[in-house]
Order: sequence, then structure tokens, then C-alpha cells
Amino acid sequence: MTVHSLATWALGRRPGMLPAPSGCDRDVQLRRVLGWAAPAGAAIATLAAAAGVAFGGRPTVFGALALLATVAMVPLLFRRLATPILARLDAAITERGILQAELDAAHKTKEELRDLAYHDKLTGLPNRSLLYDRLGLAITQSHRQSSHLALLFLDLDDFKAVNDTFGHGSGDRLLVELAARVRSSVRAGDTVARFGGDEFIVLLDSVTGPEDAAHVAAKVLDAVRAPFRIEGHEVAIAASVGVSVYPRDGKSPDELVRSADAAMYRDKHERNRVR
Repeated sequence: MTVHSLATWALGRRPGMLPAPSGCDRDVQLRRVLGWAAPAGAAIATLAAAAGVAFGGRPTVFGALALLATVAMVPLLFRRLATPILARLDAAITERGILQAELDAAHKTKEELRDLAYHDKLTGLPNRSLLYDRLGLAITQSHRQSSHLALLFLDLDDFKAVNDTFGHGSGDRLLVELAARVRSSVRAGDTVARFGGDEFIVLLDSVTGPEDAAHVAAKVLDAVRAPFRIEGHEVAIAASVGVSVYPRDGKSPDELVRSADAAMYRDKHERNRVR
């Protein structure tokens, strides 16, 4: 006897009276039968067990029917119970994956915003805010160790002529190359920052004195003076640099920056000689 015939008999209908299930109707009918058959099968099995005990353990018709119904219904019952559980697990896994992706995207956005807040968009160098943070820390360390640090304030002379002649796009490319040259002229632990426009500041966090800082400034000027290639033309850029040394020229970030800026302007009038 098939499951369908058993369900027909259990509902008190003749086989011809039960319409042939199809599609989703088949699943609905099957679930209704299973919902009724599970407790009914358990009851029949209990009665069959009691009858078996009463008849000395001999097989009974009810026992055979109960066994047949149980064997037929158990796989379907487990499938019915497992399907919603697996669906919920799949949904939970999918939701967890979506949440993780959103967290990763938020973390990436946070890092990008932080990078924009502390770095120059064009050159990728630290900007004024990050320079002042590092300069403050360097001053504290130099004060504890009774050591020196220095600032180099670099300004390009008549950079406006480059933009007017070749365009702002070429001027931006020159600034990017200049930043790379200055970066390669100092130590890895030193900070090269774009202070604004065509102005750059180099923080030397450990120098022996003014002479050491002047030596580094001369190297930076040599790197900047080498011709740049712009649209097939070699263009020489003049630059001025001023130096301030802690604690001789100032004991705070603002004092050191102002002192280096003033020294740079004095240098402009003396053809790039370091002061």
C-alpha cells in the first residue's frame, strides 16, 4: 500500500474520490497528511505494542500496519522538520555574510577618510595637520632626551610661471615628482609634508646641530634643482629653503615653523643660500 493510498484510506475516501495532487497542491496535501499521520502513527504503534504484549508477542495486523506507516512516514516527517531549519540556517549565513561585507566596507571608508584628513590628495605626503602632530611629538621626545631637531621650509620660486606656461596639470605632475625627490633626499624616519601650494616642510627629528640640518638642506636643494621633464621640455626650478633648529629657534611647533619660514624668505633674496 502506497503512502497516497494509505492517506486516502485514513481519510475515509475511495481512491477515485481523492484528486491527483500536482505542483504545490501536492506539497500542501502531503503536509496535511503528515500532520495528521504522525500522532496517529504513534497512537497505532502504541496500540500495536499493547496488542503484541496481550497476544504473547505474536505479530498483529495493527502492528504490521503501524510498522508500515512508521517506515513510510519517518523520512517524510524528518524532511518536513529539516526543511525550515535548513532554510533558517541558510538565511542566517547569508545575513552574516552581508553584515560582514558591510562592516568591511565601513572600515575601508573610515580608513580612506582618515587618510584624506591627514595626507595631501595630490602628492600623498602628510599634510599640515599631520605635520603638526608629528612635530609636537618630536619636540616632546627631544626635550626628554635633550637632543635637537630641525625644520626645513622649502618654497618654489616663481612656480606660477610653470602653471601659466604648461598648464595646471603639468604643474601638478611636477609637484608630485618634486615630492618624490625630496622624500628620497632624507632619511626614512624623517617627515616630508606638503604645507600648502608649492611649499614643503621637512621634519628632521634627530640632528646633531645646525650644521647637520644645513647639510641636509643642501642635499634637498640639489635634488630640486635638477631639471624636470615637462611635455618634452627640460625645465629648471629654483627653490628657497629656510632652517630652524630646536631649541635654539623655538620651543613650540608654531615658533619653529615661523622661524623656518622667515629664514626661507631671507634666503629668497640671497639666491638659495641656506641660513
